[in-house]
Amino acid sequence: MKKAKRSVTTTVCVIVALCVCYLIFCGIIGKKKFFPNTSINGIDVSNMTVKEAAAAVEDQFATEYNNAGIDVTLEGKTYCIAIEEALDLDVIDAVQQANDESHGFLTRGFNFIKALFGEAEYTARPSLKDKKPLYTAIEQSGLTKLEGVEDSSYTVKDDKVIVTKGRGGYTVDSDKLADEIASCISKGEYDAQLECPLTYSDVDLDLVYDQIYVAPADATLDPENDYSVTDSVVGISFDKDAARKKLDAAADGEEVSFDLVYTEPELSKETLQAYLFRDTLGSFSTNVGGTDARKGNVAKAAENCNGTILMPGEEFSFNNVVGQRTIENGFQAAPSYVNGESVDEVGGGICQVSSTLYDACLYANLEIAERHCHPHPSTYVDAGFDATVSWGGPDYRFINNTDYPLKVTASYSGGVVSCAIYGTKLKDFRVSLSSELVATYDYDTEYEDDDTLEKGEEEVSVTGITGTKYQTYRTVYDGNGEVISSEPESVSVYDKRDKVVLRGTKEKEDTSEENSTEEKKTEEKTTEEKTTEDTTEKKDDKKDDSKKDDKKSDKKSDNKKKNDTKTDD
Repeated sequence: MKKAKRSVTTTVCVIVALCVCYLIFCGIIGKKKFFPNTSINGIDVSNMTVKEAAAAVEDQFATEYNNAGIDVTLEGKTYCIAIEEALDLDVIDAVQQANDESHGFLTRGFNFIKALFGEAEYTARPSLKDKKPLYTAIEQSGLTKLEGVEDSSYTVKDDKVIVTKGRGGYTVDSDKLADEIASCISKGEYDAQLECPLTYSDVDLDLVYDQIYVAPADATLDPENDYSVTDSVVGISFDKDAARKKLDAAADGEEVSFDLVYTEPELSKETLQAYLFRDTLGSFSTNVGGTDARKGNVAKAAENCNGTILMPGEEFSFNNVVGQRTIENGFQAAPSYVNGESVDEVGGGICQVSSTLYDACLYANLEIAERHCHPHPSTYVDAGFDATVSWGGPDYRFINNTDYPLKVTASYSGGVVSCAIYGTKLKDFRVSLSSELVATYDYDTEYEDDDTLEKGEEEVSVTGITGTKYQTYRTVYDGNGEVISSEPESVSVYDKRDKVVLRGTKEKEDTSEENSTEEKKTEEKTTEEKTTEDTTEKKDDKKDDSKKDDKKSDKKSDNKKKNDTKTDD
């Protein structure tokens, strides 16, 4: 019995002694250095202090976690979420954590002995420092740009639109995604590939409608492709109100279908081709007079206008279509109005083309946007129906206010300029034009002294022109001759021109016989030298008379020129 007790006591003492020795051994080992045969992330840190081991691991951290990211997939695309800003890359803390794992006081001795006979491998990872940078990284990845985009859950089949209740548009759930990324960081799962969490809303019928809707479009001409005829387009839509009622009544996840509505265009390609420029809406011709240069300008302006096509609503500008009147552009110097006077100017005469086209447009019942009358009535059209133009000044403009394209034709041949408007008459009509003289403005008579005319003689230098004011009217009749409309068209005010009369101031010559005889006797008494002087003086007098005659001729020429201002343009 005593022997047994002694054996137990001895055993206990040995165990206590061993424990004390173990504790002393653990205390002697300490926790300042890593054990032998120890590595962190594959780097040998045996017998190194935490500071020494941290220096060894520091370069690896800088390389491995620079631009670290976690992949997130959405609709088959992968987006990388950068996590570097959210990580705590303090190497000391990470290495200290690895050291603490093997240096628990009671396990220190065992781990030391274990390390002597085997290898100890530790992993040091960064921890999550702050979750806020993850939200910024999610936005920068481009994921949030997809928020609100309608998914492709709707389909079109057999003339029906099919949608699923509660499976409409979606938004990226940034909060849930940030939590999932933070969890991966804590676990060190940097290679994880996450599926982007989404929050779904109900089907947005307005958005579906916008994606499906096709506006019906009539066939038309393509100005960018030599005015070729385009195909018409059938409209596609659906009844949104009826579709919304069916969707509201459906259960979550239930498929709902509604019919597509097709709208045929009003004008097909075949119809447009048959209607295109089918009818002569209006035409007008005028006789062209004047110089060959003037006729050449008329022909050139008509050529530039010819073939112009106007789409519905488009505007025709005579100045833009004809272009600047220059020698380089094919125009010549011919009589034209400048400040109410007739002078030679490059492009003179083209107002006859704009006036002829103006009348053709009136007969075509088109909308006139801009028109100006001449200073004086023209000879080639009735008063009130002319249209003057000038580069950088007045223009003639009209608008295609029909439902179909228009074509302008203009030509000069055989002393006649002709203009026509071709389009499509859906209903027959006829235009009648008329004018009314509503006012006159009498001219005054001015007198000017003229030393080339004898006293008592008078001569008209500038003919007077009475100023006038005309009101024109446009009356439109239907195919049965009934008046559709009768409206005032335009007011034209033509300037008056004062009459100028030259009155003679030259003294009359004495032609009596007595004076003539005495002059003859006086001449016979002169010396040969005097005769020579008289002869010289008479030659000078003839020169003076010639100058006076030239002056008189110039004034008559000016008179003719001013009289011509009425017709030259």
